[in-house]
Amino acid sequence: MAKTSAVTPEQAKKIEAALRQRSEVAADAWKLNLQLALRISDLLSVKYGDVQGKFLRLKEGKTGKQRELVLNTEAIKVLKRRRKQNPEDVFVFQSKSNRVKGLEPKPVSRVFVAQAIKEASQGIVEPGLSVATHSARKTRAKALLKVGTPIEVISRMLNHSSPAVTMTYLDITQEEVNQTYQMVI
Repeated sequence: MAKTSAVTPEQAKKIEAALRQRSEVAADAWKLNLQLALRISDLLSVKYGDVQGKFLRLKEGKTGKQRELVLNTEAIKVLKRRRKQNPEDVFVFQSKSNRVKGLEPKPVSRVFVAQAIKEASQGIVEPGLSVATHSARKTRAKALLKVGTPIEVISRMLNHSSPAVTMTYLDITQEEVNQTYQMVI
């Protein structure tokens, strides 16, 4: 299985635009996750009741840890628009499939979102890069690193066990380390 890659902010916008041509749900999931950097299973399990003002409260599926995230203006816009369009929904990304009609509400599947992202990224990113649901999470973290956010802060945002895990996660290469020696102090 190919390792999921981060994309540039410019590529992320192009992927969102391509997703909007296919599925507004997948486009909104991509855009919201660029703001929140959640694992896809956690993102898709978000209910409107988890959103309280400018905060999102959730329990991570992987770690079981409770988290409270501050929502930025872009995240709030997506959530408000989705709520206005789907006032009866329980989940932010609720499935409208005939297979779930009449049953307890369920979120859209990660397979659906993954397929949409994979298709939308074709022709936008260079061949060989694997763009998937996790790419939005990595993209946010990589963008924060590029603007000088300390690795310890990014590690905490991603809820990693240590900055060393985050460094591996972000594929910090020897070439990037070597570039730091170009800086004259």
